[in-house]
Amino acid sequence: MSAASWIVVTGGGTGIGRALVHHFSRTHRVLTCGRRPAVLRETQRSAPCPANVVTKACDISCADGRGALVAALPADAAVRLLVQNAAIGDPAPLGELCVEHFEAALRVNVVAPLALFQAFLPHLRRGEGRVLHLGTSVAFHPQRGTAVYGVTKMAFHRLYEQLNAEQARSLGLPHVRYFDEAFANGSTTPERELARCVEELLGKDAHAFSAREWRFSEWRKERLGQERGGQQPVGGSWSEWRTGAVRERARAWSGGALLFCAGAVAGAAAGAALGRAR
Repeated sequence: MSAASWIVVTGGGTGIGRALVHHFSRTHRVLTCGRRPAVLRETQRSAPCPANVVTKACDISCADGRGALVAALPADAAVRLLVQNAAIGDPAPLGELCVEHFEAALRVNVVAPLALFQAFLPHLRRGEGRVLHLGTSVAFHPQRGTAVYGVTKMAFHRLYEQLNAEQARSLGLPHVRYFDEAFANGSTTPERELARCVEELLGKDAHAFSAREWRFSEWRKERLGQERGGQQPVGGSWSEWRTGAVRERARAWSGGALLFCAGAVAGAAAGAALGRAR
């Protein structure tokens, strides 16, 4: 891809957000945001191509902050991928939950992704772009102390479904869902491999991407198997993921599970979305 096309990543100061900023800075212009200027400066400084990274310190929970982020993108920019990564949600037992924090989480985890999708929609259409939603299994497997994050992330999941219903269907594309499991090594995600997976899926045309369900853990197993001499992946291949048995095993697996939720995207001719878990 040409560096003239843009990737937008919310919450790019640390973790997976920073990893995706770094990955795509090699081939695209990247706009990222966060609330802490210092960590954003480090994201830019440590990127493979710092000149391709634009950072904006802002609070996307408010209209002014979202407006500042959108204004940091050139008016005629074509956005190839919008990564909805930023999220908050402090753990607390339900009886001690801070309602003000719950309201703040709704603004960051639900209102902001909707508002940013609307704001970046002209740029996504210009770039025949896609949207990457980062979800969590806590939305589907309630655990003590996870009400703020889990409830708001369930609403975030519902937003992805609405994007599919209103955008993908209008373009004649089916719904897409893209689940994942955490790994036994403490539920961490190998960031470089995830970036490779996202790059491969982004390279597919919209119809190929939308024709089936994808799962990062199975992509990882298959790629590792190929690199080690063609070993069969454990737990079901990408093609087997559609059969239901693997899906049910993933749904039954809770402790720290990751869920990729792929929503719709709007392109001028076609669109599809990607999804990743957090």
